Amino acid sequence: MLRRCVQFLTLAILAGLLGSLAPAPLAHAEPLDSQANSLQSAVDSFLAHLKTETNEAMNAAARAARENKDTLDAAKARIGASIAAIGETLSGQKARLKTFGKDAAAISEAWREAAVLSWAKIERSARDALDWIEAWMRNQSLPDKSPEIHV
Repeated sequence: MLRRCVQFLTLAILAGLLGSLAPAPLAHAEPLDSQANSLQSAVDSFLAHLKTETNEAMNAAARAARENKDTLDAAKARIGASIAAIGETLSGQKARLKTFGKDAAAISEAWREAAVLSWAKIERSARDALDWIEAWMRNQSLPDKSPEIHV
């Protein structure tokens, strides 16, 4: 409503300025004082109209607020309760995430330690297997180097 009035005021002022700048026909030329008074009168009239519209809009808004005070208070209470509930829920979620983060870090550390121990055990087993293969190969008799082939 106010925006429309401001737009109308802007257009009225622009129209008044353009009208005052346009060259008047010589036969109908009015004195400069008359044109200035006419523009001032148009601006004053529009401002009075704008004040009236603004006052009416403010009175209507105040009346609507008074008439719906109980509804507005109930809506504020519902919104406040909803915001409080959301805040509690988020606080609970935050606490759970902190706990989960600590648990996840502990689990990750336990897995890392288990992996290190497993890797060390695998490495020892691989060395033992290589040592056994080396010892077994040393204990094997070498085949005869005779060129004869037995069939």
